[in-house]
Amino acid sequence: MTLRFALPDVGEGLHEAEIVRWLVGPGDVVARDQPLVEILTDKAQVELPSPAAGTVRLVAIPEGTVVPVGTVLVEIDPAGTVGSPTVAAVPAGSARAEAGPVVPASPGRGVPAVAAGGVADGPRPKASPSTRRHAVHLGVDLRAVQGSGPGGRILRSDVDAAVSPAPAPTSSAASVSYDSAGQTGQPAPVAQAVPAPTSVGPGSVGSSAPRVAPLLGQHPSGTHPLRGIRRLTAAAMTQSWSTIPHITGMDEVDATALLDARSRLQRTLADRGDHEAAATLTPLVLMAAAVARTLRRFPLVNAAVSADGTAVTVYDEVNLGIAVATPDGLIVPVIRTADRLDLVALATAMSAVATAARARTIGADTLRGGTFTITNYGALGGRFATPLILPGQAGIMGFGAMRERPVVLDGTVVARRTLPVVFSADHRIIDGDLSVAFQEAVLAVVADPLTLLLGV
Repeated sequence: MTLRFALPDVGEGLHEAEIVRWLVGPGDVVARDQPLVEILTDKAQVELPSPAAGTVRLVAIPEGTVVPVGTVLVEIDPAGTVGSPTVAAVPAGSARAEAGPVVPASPGRGVPAVAAGGVADGPRPKASPSTRRHAVHLGVDLRAVQGSGPGGRILRSDVDAAVSPAPAPTSSAASVSYDSAGQTGQPAPVAQAVPAPTSVGPGSVGSSAPRVAPLLGQHPSGTHPLRGIRRLTAAAMTQSWSTIPHITGMDEVDATALLDARSRLQRTLADRGDHEAAATLTPLVLMAAAVARTLRRFPLVNAAVSADGTAVTVYDEVNLGIAVATPDGLIVPVIRTADRLDLVALATAMSAVATAARARTIGADTLRGGTFTITNYGALGGRFATPLILPGQAGIMGFGAMRERPVVLDGTVVARRTLPVVFSADHRIIDGDLSVAFQEAVLAVVADPLTLLLGV
């Protein structure tokens, strides 16, 4: 009897999902719990396991298709290879074509991939679809790559390292790193899974602009469907631009005290032996804390207008979204009750979700429930921007690159590192007076980070 496997509700309230990549094809023999297909929902990528052992007879849905919950995805013959398999619409270049045929394994265990020579080389490597595509592009066999991500998952950086092994660090290269706020001079965060665009932060003395990632902006000519995270981003940004009237304020603040506080806190943590926490305590953590705690003072900023524009919901928790750039697009994981976390806990949480977002191991629950978002485009070298508000929120704050700029101090023009800040707000509920008040309150904390110890 043929088993018909339908798209399940893999998350609370899931209505539909996109078929990202098939991991099997017609005629493949699969084991129970072997991954069959990768789907995308709420920007979280999930592998659906096989409900039974048997032979795949039909792959019903092509890659790139969005289908509702309950749609039949695949048919499996539990009895084995009975009859001829149905021809499936699996596009060329799919994971099956890349990984080779699949051979049986014991139930509940991974199925070993078979190399071109017919010798099994162990379990199918753990890697996201984008990492697999990158490996194919560079001609790297993932089975020969050691993964550095969670659970041994292979990351994009691991693939790059397999092509061009990193040179032995020199004394100068080992002493600087690129953190989330573009600062240098500290050890690289332990939890950093994907290397930043450059080893020297923008705005560093003697540094040039950040290197552009080799594949950034590259795409073949022609018309291509929007798929994956890009499709979800396009829909969200269209909704934001067309339904939310934005009001945007820009300012700049002396970041000397912020950087000094960060350095002092790092030294204290290092002296206590907590080097991992010291590494994750970036300037962005202090900025995030400033925003989260200031939101407690201005509840209307931590709110949202209803879809029909007739009501406003003021949230009782500050769930802070952190925009993370990944090779597949922008992902915004959420730090829940961010205003109640101490700096070390906030730093640990931000590092963990950023790593998971880039490795595409983040869960759907972590991408939901945000009440306000921050974005650090300054890590890429930008100064000012006009970020768009995520639907379901009333504001977003962006931070530019900290660089030395002329500042008037006691009547004298001096060079000081300054932090550009931009606040976009929903003008339906936030007027100019509230927008400026909130922004100025955040700037005051940045200028005097010791107020974070007082709970703001």
